[in-house]
Amino acid sequence: MYVHTGGQGSTVRANKSPSDPFDRILASLHATTFDAARWPEADRLIGEISGTSGSGLGLFSGTSQADGTAYFIRICLRGQRRKDWERRYFKDYWTRDERIPRVARQVYGRIVPTGDLYTDAEKRTSAAYNEVLVEMGMRNGLNMRLKGMKGRNAVIWIFGDSVERGGWRSDQIRLIERLQPHIRQFALVSHALSEADMTGTTMMELLATPRFGVIHLDRRGRIMRANDRALEILRAGDGLMDRDGCLRTRMPDEQAELSYLLARALPPWGVQGSAGSMAVTSPSSSPPKRLALHFTPVGDDYPHFRTRRLGVVVFVVDPASPALVDPVHVAAALDLTPMESELAVALAAGRTVKDIARGAGCTKETVRWHLKQVYRKQGISRQVDLVRRVLSLEGFGAAPRNGPGTRARHAD
Repeated sequence: MYVHTGGQGSTVRANKSPSDPFDRILASLHATTFDAARWPEADRLIGEISGTSGSGLGLFSGTSQADGTAYFIRICLRGQRRKDWERRYFKDYWTRDERIPRVARQVYGRIVPTGDLYTDAEKRTSAAYNEVLVEMGMRNGLNMRLKGMKGRNAVIWIFGDSVERGGWRSDQIRLIERLQPHIRQFALVSHALSEADMTGTTMMELLATPRFGVIHLDRRGRIMRANDRALEILRAGDGLMDRDGCLRTRMPDEQAELSYLLARALPPWGVQGSAGSMAVTSPSSSPPKRLALHFTPVGDDYPHFRTRRLGVVVFVVDPASPALVDPVHVAAALDLTPMESELAVALAAGRTVKDIARGAGCTKETVRWHLKQVYRKQGISRQVDLVRRVLSLEGFGAAPRNGPGTRARHAD
């Protein structure tokens, strides 16, 4: 049976029951996108339906511990987030876990048993394999690597051991395979919210953020409201635009993808929508800029809304957008020297120590020395804490435009 949705002229299949276990998982994931504290609840539901004891989920870059960064990590057991395991793993095992570079080089979407990621010799000697994975109930689990946005990072999803006798069954594997794109979507949007320091806020509060665009679409796929950042992007009409109350793109292939994602996010009543992401090109910029769009369906019973008209929330993220902070105001607000404030703003704009040193004509050691002075003055020890303090001053002025604007790296 096919039903026309009215959203962007699209048609979708409507043959699922609202009580379908897979739909229950999707509904939980979508609710979790708006409330990160609900991830253990979603993980518990996934574990109950898939027959697993727990999971690990993270967003990473690089191919080894030497060049890799963990942007965020969640380890859960039977619906309980285990921050103690997260801290212990990164403190005692991350740098010497032989599995990490092999997971980082896996084919996207391929499911690999944990035991296949260690050699026979490593199974006898590996601290990670014989200690922490045993304690977490993940030594006989499954690992997979999912593609991040534009290939710059990867989502790593690790399942704990199967609770079924005889190990993994084919129906468990099929469910995990079906969930892959939805878990990837959840991780990407969660990271975007975390980078903007907007986790734990309601969607109406998100409309007030200048950090990225937020657009609310109704059940027909038409624009209901948008925050100031999104309105700027739509009015510019460079890549993404408002055409008669509907989202449109300039590139035909991107418009086809947008229509497809909206059709998936706006199914008929009683059918669970699917989240999705895409990139939109702004052709007039040089070089062409690409915006990341994240589509998240809103369930009928979502508590932050009083209307049944709302259908989809769209996040519009500009990966190259620098922090809008004036170094002069940062220096005054944080009691920093001009050089220290320039360093702090550059880090908030995503520049690396190497980039900053090259631009300033000094050594990386000099930059690190100044960074330590900033940490000492602020009573902090992590770059992420400094970045968040700088970004909290956003709106006082404009940041320098002479460096790349990727986000500072950190693990949550």
